[in-house]
Amino acid sequence: MTASLDTRVLRITRWLLDQEQPRSTASVAADLGLSERVVRYRLDHIDRYLRSCGAELVRKRGLGLVVEGPPDIRARITADLPPLADAPRVYAPEERMRILLAALLWSAPSVVSLEQLHRELQVSKTSARRDLRAGEPWLERNGLPLVRRPGKGITVVGTERRIRQVIVQLILEAIPEEVLLLQLADDPAARSAANVRVPVGLRERIFTLPLRDTAAIVRSSALGQTLTSGRSDLVFALFLAVSVARIREGHSVAVEAGLHRSVMDHPIAASVAGIVPGLESLVGAFLPAPEVAAVTEYLLGLDALDTVRSDSASISADLLDRIMGFAGEHLHAALSEDLELRRGLAAHLERLGVRLRYGLPVHNPLLHEVRERYPDVYDVAAEVGALIESAMQVPIVEDEIGFITMYLSGAMERARLRPRRRALIVCPSGMATVWVLVSRIQAEFPELDLVEVLSERGYEELAHGEFDLVISTVPLVENKMPVVVVSPLLSATDVGRLARYA
Repeated sequence: MTASLDTRVLRITRWLLDQEQPRSTASVAADLGLSERVVRYRLDHIDRYLRSCGAELVRKRGLGLVVEGPPDIRARITADLPPLADAPRVYAPEERMRILLAALLWSAPSVVSLEQLHRELQVSKTSARRDLRAGEPWLERNGLPLVRRPGKGITVVGTERRIRQVIVQLILEAIPEEVLLLQLADDPAARSAANVRVPVGLRERIFTLPLRDTAAIVRSSALGQTLTSGRSDLVFALFLAVSVARIREGHSVAVEAGLHRSVMDHPIAASVAGIVPGLESLVGAFLPAPEVAAVTEYLLGLDALDTVRSDSASISADLLDRIMGFAGEHLHAALSEDLELRRGLAAHLERLGVRLRYGLPVHNPLLHEVRERYPDVYDVAAEVGALIESAMQVPIVEDEIGFITMYLSGAMERARLRPRRRALIVCPSGMATVWVLVSRIQAEFPELDLVEVLSERGYEELAHGEFDLVISTVPLVENKMPVVVVSPLLSATDVGRLARYA
């Protein structure tokens, strides 16, 4: 039976065996980075496998999924599951693209053949080419153009410094921060639980980096007390881990003499000197001056990012005036005079300049949610991004547009400029069910004005047009206002769909 278990089935099965309480399909999907449809599609297969081993997958109404069976049987099933590396690999398109990017970046500057890529992804060459086309814009935005060498394969072109910086960017986009932090835990079980949440093709590269070792070096140095803003300590440890791995593979950086002198004369170079012996121990060799300079430069960028002030004068007042005027014209006139919004945008643009100057990563984990929840503001933010791109001559990626959306929508919420949408709840089930739904909606969408709760018949008799939105637990005929059908318990998928209208 185990021979037919693909990587997704194995990941879901291991995750379920680790749970002591029932968990929803949405929880499985969120933790493993899969869609609920993918999870549901494989549940019967998982149940058949568990039953063949003496356990079963039980669906508890209103609670979720749980594996039931004696503890010794559950432990034996976990131990007997085949390694993910030995299972047929099945990836979502986004996973395939990231695995392909990782293959190119880890191999750079060497050429990677299409044959290698299609074998690694376990898809046809046609699909591998499609994934390559999907990943190419990402590489270009990050300053590493893709070059095709006829008869040989594909490679990315760029400096070793840039390759390392972009590897860090890819890792932060592909791996949730909490999973990276679990990799630093002393408990092997915690690290194992994190492994399940990452596709095999990424895990084989990312989790072989000496991240725990470099994080320990940072924590035990003076930097452990200074890298306290945001996730600077994790990002720096990750950059060091990538650098150590690349040096071990024989890749070295070349730093221009002028840059070398400028960064090594900076006071922060003394902090780097304190961690050099630990890095040399990991590398197993003496670190040449260009490598030390590259580490110093990266740390200097993180330090500059931490010290950005909201009253920075380095951002053009004219650019800020144009942004504020555009927001006022297209969203609400009051935004053009919002001083807090202006300060926030000025500080963010200053940080943007620092990130670009030092090759630091940018990742907005809320991008998808923000885009779904504030589509009108996101469209304006995209126009603002184009304005910034033209004025500052810098690339503005989607993550940045997401951040701009957050500043603009935050300003509107703060000033109560966004009118509350009036919602009608339709639920033919019992009153207990409907009030569970009402409380869940109020918790998730406090900005909605829940005006009335009706039965299906009451909805049919209603004079339509008095509400902006109908939320129903049964399909209804739309009449002037959109109808969103949800579960009485409001699943994570329901929340995502409702966010488009809230």
